[in-house]
Amino acid sequence: MRKSILILIALAIGLLLPQLDAYTFVLRPFLMTLLFFSFLGVRIDREMFAYQQAVVAAILPFMGLLMYWLGGWYDQDLALTLLLMGLAPTAVITPVLAELMNRRAAYLIGAIIITHASFALTIPVILPWLLGVELTMGDLGGLILTISSTVLLPLLLAQALRLLNQRLADKVRKIGPYAFVLFLINIAVASGSLSYYLRYESQTPWSFVWLTAGAITVLVLVNFAVGSRLAPAGHAVEGSLALGRKNTMLSIWIALEFINPLVVLGPMLYILVQNVLVAGQLVVVRRADERQLLETGPE
Repeated sequence: MRKSILILIALAIGLLLPQLDAYTFVLRPFLMTLLFFSFLGVRIDREMFAYQQAVVAAILPFMGLLMYWLGGWYDQDLALTLLLMGLAPTAVITPVLAELMNRRAAYLIGAIIITHASFALTIPVILPWLLGVELTMGDLGGLILTISSTVLLPLLLAQALRLLNQRLADKVRKIGPYAFVLFLINIAVASGSLSYYLRYESQTPWSFVWLTAGAITVLVLVNFAVGSRLAPAGHAVEGSLALGRKNTMLSIWIALEFINPLVVLGPMLYILVQNVLVAGQLVVVRRADERQLLETGPE
């Protein structure tokens, strides 16, 4: 709850301070740092993978293109905003949420790895195609390297540290919770960039904002519902998180680096809606577990 409030405060600060647009260069290094701490707690083994994760990863491009087509009925900016959130991979915080709900965190770790790999390979191809940008093979390779290294480098560094010195890795992990400050800074900077764009560089009507909010809300609900049905038997909650809870920070970086600040509105709204939904999900799951415990009794 406290983190959700801090996120809202960071959003508000950014909206009030469009000058933060000048600091968008911090987004990628801070994102990579956040991913490093998240992957530091990941132990990669065969048990964390299931074919349903590959199904989720395969669905993401189709979901993104469908949202792009629907948004295109309004304009290109809305289409790109919805595309980015349809393509976005599983959030790195999902294993923590699964543990809070007494669910299988390992499934979410596998989903994170597979969906991020899918995102890193598909977004460099889909985005230039839809934007009408012609890339040479060298340019395409460079784009894939830039995006994939943002995810892959933190993963490799985290795993190398775990293998070389587990004790040091455990000590470094203790710093992880403080890295949430970097997340808040990124949110404030991205929000400031959006504010600057809306104030000085865009004539965006309020209809765009309301349409984006409505479409993002529907997308969140669909993702959680579809994800729960795609999960292995008995793991509906984990499945809903795998497809529904998105790496919005990665989407924000892509929007500011390769598209335009207006597209940041999609991830911002997704953050708000998914936090509300997960908060409600926590309550529902805990009550369901309590009822089951009363019915079956302690083992």
